[in-house]
Amino acid sequence: MLEYVFFHKTLAQAFVKQAENYKLETSLVNEGPAWEVHLSEDIADDIEEKLSDIYDDLFDQDHEMFDNEHQGEDGEYGAAAIEITLKDGKRTYAQLNPAIMGKLMSVISFNELNEIIEDVVTAVENPDDRTICQRYRDKESSNLV
Repeated sequence: MLEYVFFHKTLAQAFVKQAENYKLETSLVNEGPAWEVHLSEDIADDIEEKLSDIYDDLFDQDHEMFDNEHQGEDGEYGAAAIEITLKDGKRTYAQLNPAIMGKLMSVISFNELNEIIEDVVTAVENPDDRTICQRYRDKESSNLV
């Protein structure tokens, strides 16, 4: 299942309407402070790419609205967290330093942040004692076969 996260219901609903324009079945779920739009993973690549672009635009709006609501007078966030889904499907929130999260979100997209988080979670849940160089050599040698 594909999940798209928003902090504002109106933007999540706007994303649902866009997905429904492509005749996709959606569900909108309230998960604490966030709203999640769930879609099936069997979506044509071109439609998934269009939805990703729409999501990026809406998420930028969502992030700006969130910033305006949660930024203190000193310009720093009052709270920041990321949701992590483990391989068993369990979800947890990792609380982050709000100042660092603000800096991070100013230079990378939400999708890029999710990619980093997924890589870290995978590494924690599936430890690999090989060095990065060894992993690269092993990958290259397996591609030669």
